Amino acid sequence: MEVLRSLRYLGALSALALMIACGSETGPDPDPGDPTMAAVSGSGQSATVGEEVANDLVVRITQDGAGVSGTTVSWAVTGGGGSVDPMSSTTDNSGNASTTWTLGASAGANSVEASSTGVDGSPVAFTATGVEDTPPPNQANVSVGDNTFTPSSSTIAEGGQVTWTWAGAVDHNVTFASAPNSGDQTTGTFSRTFSTAGSFPYQCTIHGASMSGTVVVQ
Repeated sequence: MEVLRSLRYLGALSALALMIACGSETGPDPDPGDPTMAAVSGSGQSATVGEEVANDLVVRITQDGAGVSGTTVSWAVTGGGGSVDPMSSTTDNSGNASTTWTLGASAGANSVEASSTGVDGSPVAFTATGVEDTPPPNQANVSVGDNTFTPSSSTIAEGGQVTWTWAGAVDHNVTFASAPNSGDQTTGTFSRTFSTAGSFPYQCTIHGASMSGTVVVQ
């Protein structure tokens, strides 16, 4: 009986030792490592010089695959002039931080960097291209064919002129909501100068809405 009790006692001690050993192998959680920053979106855009790009610049800070909130990200223009707003933002619950970007006044390359102290991958670079705003022409020409204006839409500068030239075989006219308008013609031309900005629809009243056009004045 005593031998049996001793064997049971030794068995219990062995099981306890095994549990302790297994527990010690688990140990503390591994170090998740430093947070890392990467670009999400906003690089590679183009916009008119001096204008804001269409999409915000966005970076994301993660640690062990999860977004890190409450981290400050600084934004700085590094080329081309222009500005960012805000110059400092804080990551949200997804780890994202963003800013808007207005390009410089000269055409060409622009660049911005996002940085955060103690974060791997910092700084992150963004690029954009500034393009000149081409003014509309002062003159446009429209061909008046049979049942069609070509082109149907013309864009000119304020104070510019549009000239319609008849090229069809039957009568047509160019009629706006307010004068001056052309009369019915089979040949010849009609010109109108537009002194104010806006959109000016017109049509041939002989053929109605199926033969219509627009002058856009900028």
